[in-house]
Amino acid sequence: MLYALRLALISSAIALPVIFQSSTPVSAQERQGCFMISRSGQLIDLAPLCPAVQPFAVPTAQAQTPLTLGTGDIQVTLRWTTLDDIDLAVTDPAGDVLAYYNRAVASQGQLDVDANAGCSEQNASPIENVFWPAGQAPQGQYSIQVSLFTRCSDSTAPIPFNLTVLVQGTTRTIQGTVSDQQPTATFPFSLPTQP
Repeated sequence: MLYALRLALISSAIALPVIFQSSTPVSAQERQGCFMISRSGQLIDLAPLCPAVQPFAVPTAQAQTPLTLGTGDIQVTLRWTTLDDIDLAVTDPAGDVLAYYNRAVASQGQLDVDANAGCSEQNASPIENVFWPAGQAPQGQYSIQVSLFTRCSDSTAPIPFNLTVLVQGTTRTIQGTVSDQQPTATFPFSLPTQP
């Protein structure tokens, strides 16, 4: 019986390659792409018949159209260089607040650009802008508030920002930071400009 079993194994090792017209032993291989194995065990490349596979690519920063910022008697522009959501708010002499939740006030002030809102954008050079058109800004005391609304990354480092304040043709630049420990920075100014 042992002899018969050996004879069957040897015969199948010789006969199977002849029957399937192959002299190469079959081995398991992983192939990626569009292939088919014929009945005779041959690997057939079906690439000309299969749709092309597009490699997955992580989106890079999209080409940005230059922003046109509103300007006038007063313009306050906030810039920073992280993906975090920082908010600009300006309070007018009547106590009305221009911010992401109140984009226009009775004194004609407007918030026309709000960046990285709720981390839904991926803008690495964000800008926020508040302005009063020429001849519309009321005289009196104003207050600028820069607030860290939410972090959009794992960083805990302070976030530097740059404020440009234009009041009736006079520009002042203010630099500061917001952080988890000090999430708000406030800066007063007036119209007309006081020394």
